[in-house]
Amino acid sequence: MSITSRFIVICERAFTAAGTNNLSLINIFTQINANQFPFVHPQFAVVVNFDTTETGAHTLRIRVTGPDRNQVAQSDLPVTTHANNWQVIANYEHFTFAAPGTYTFAVEMEGVALGERSLQVVKVGDARKTAVA
Repeated sequence: MSITSRFIVICERAFTAAGTNNLSLINIFTQINANQFPFVHPQFAVVVNFDTTETGAHTLRIRVTGPDRNQVAQSDLPVTTHANNWQVIANYEHFTFAAPGTYTFAVEMEGVALGERSLQVVKVGDARKTAVA
């Protein structure tokens, strides 16, 4: 299989325009701040853009590992491609981050690694506290 990843991003929302299939990404991020854990993020998307010469039905797999490098989630998405450039949007809702640290989203299609994107989940102090000078 000939496949080349162009980019992998994590963003708040992603969609393609009807008719043109143009991709729109809203609020790309690499870090989430949380006051407490476990932390449930309301929604985000992982977007994968790739070139392929293969046609047909495939499975795009996203494996999510936590700070301890253990797998915490896996998404298998059906993809039908024709030779050209493709993008896949994997939407996540109410995703639970159990602890602060680095979460890695590793993407592969039919056993071919396309790359990975890391997301830092950081514990922050209570925003209601005020600093005293």
